[in-house]
Amino acid sequence: MVAASQAESSSGFRETVRRAFNDPSTVEFRRTSAATVILIFGSVASLILESMALGEPVDSWLAVAETILVLAFTAEYVMHIWVAPDRWKYVKSFWGLVDLLSILPALLAFLPNAGMRVVRTLRVLRVLRMIKLMKLASDQARLSAQRASKQQSSFASDITIYAMALATVLVISSTLAYYSELDVEDTSFSSIPAAMWWAIVTITTTGYGDMVPSTVPGKVVAAATMFAGLALFGILTSVIGRAVMTTLFGRPAEAESESHGESTVRSSRAPAPPIPMSDVAVTVLAIIAVALMVFETLPGVGDDYASWFTNAEYVLVAIFTLDYIRCLYQAPDKRAYAFSIGGIIDLLSILPTYLSLLDVTGLEALRALRVLRVLRVLKLIKLAFAQRAIKVAGEGKSNTFAIDLQIYAIAVLCAITVSGTLGYYAEKDVDGSAFTSIPAGMWWGVVTLTTTGYGDMVTQNDAKLVQPVTAMGRIIGGATMLVGLALFGVLTSVIGRALLQSLFGAPSGGGGSSQNVASASSTARS
Repeated sequence: MVAASQAESSSGFRETVRRAFNDPSTVEFRRTSAATVILIFGSVASLILESMALGEPVDSWLAVAETILVLAFTAEYVMHIWVAPDRWKYVKSFWGLVDLLSILPALLAFLPNAGMRVVRTLRVLRVLRMIKLMKLASDQARLSAQRASKQQSSFASDITIYAMALATVLVISSTLAYYSELDVEDTSFSSIPAAMWWAIVTITTTGYGDMVPSTVPGKVVAAATMFAGLALFGILTSVIGRAVMTTLFGRPAEAESESHGESTVRSSRAPAPPIPMSDVAVTVLAIIAVALMVFETLPGVGDDYASWFTNAEYVLVAIFTLDYIRCLYQAPDKRAYAFSIGGIIDLLSILPTYLSLLDVTGLEALRALRVLRVLRVLKLIKLAFAQRAIKVAGEGKSNTFAIDLQIYAIAVLCAITVSGTLGYYAEKDVDGSAFTSIPAGMWWGVVTLTTTGYGDMVTQNDAKLVQPVTAMGRIIGGATMLVGLALFGVLTSVIGRALLQSLFGAPSGGGGSSQNVASASSTARS
């Protein structure tokens, strides 16, 4: 009786472990996935810190952390084998080999004949733990497919998959490049974080040229990174395209009902309310405020008209504050508005000026908040979408190409302004910086958004021409490159939809095109 009870308990625990590793629909699986992600990023953080040579106390803590991580990944590998229906098949499978390689370097390092070069080579294999992230991405892809089959938006799932793939390629390529170039004299690949800047420039095909591998292994890694960047761009274009088609231009369910020949009756759409003149006025003032901020950074202009710019800023902030209070007062759910993207942008756009009135902006971190004023330009996008809603309500979805291009142009303008401003504030204090003003930063933003990468916006640093040298500048640069790819994906979708509509008479992704073609064929036969 006791043996039977123990066997039943063991079977129940094995079933729980099986669900935790193999059943995406369970709570156990979601918790295990979250724990795995934490372990993966903890391992990557350990590898990155180790490359920065921070000293003995940190190295000791990293050794302890690596021991804990190896034990955790080993336990995961053993449990995977335990619950696998065919254990030998799992061991030989791709994910089984990845799980094994994620713990093998640490285990082989304890061999008595493992020299320093062997140990260092084996350490590189630890980065393969990032590939485990793609296993979670494949599970996320299945959930995305299920949502798409139910005519539900899968944008959040798709963008999560893209982020996982991007993080995997970024970490693996930068780590392999760092170890490939480590022994090169005066190498620019001085650490994994430094190599990450090279990786993001390569992945996005921007190619500034400030960091170039010189060894054969480094060039092989670079070539693989370039092709991986093209693959990631294809994924991003697909994700953005599907989101644009389903969100802006109608869900497939609508066209599907038409393609089945059902008598569809369009629900009477209430006309969209006109845009309040107060919103138009606030948007115009926001553009003026951003323009003043841009001109204020021009050499000589800011100093000559400092008092004028300051007074204009106070007047505009007073108006924006009243508008924020008005929106908060009129919102049905005040908490929802306060924590919405629009509400947060409205608050952040006025916060820096009030901090200056409190005389706390002498601190460098708080003074940097002045850059948040550039967020006012995003009000343009809000106004453009309101105009699109009115056009859709009045003329239908088939006549939105012009307004869609306008929204794209506004998005590009906002991206250039925001990236140029952030780049200027991040790099302006660097000796020899070419970011002498926001307009200069906007030129860099255009070159970076389009992934052209001229490399003319450089800083002279120890006789080397480099791109953004501050950590914040490089983060802004990487984000600008990715935004540029996303904007290209939007443009591709908008142009593609217009082209298909002109050829087939219906938006892409719908059943209308096939219906029109069938109708035309029927008419010809008659």
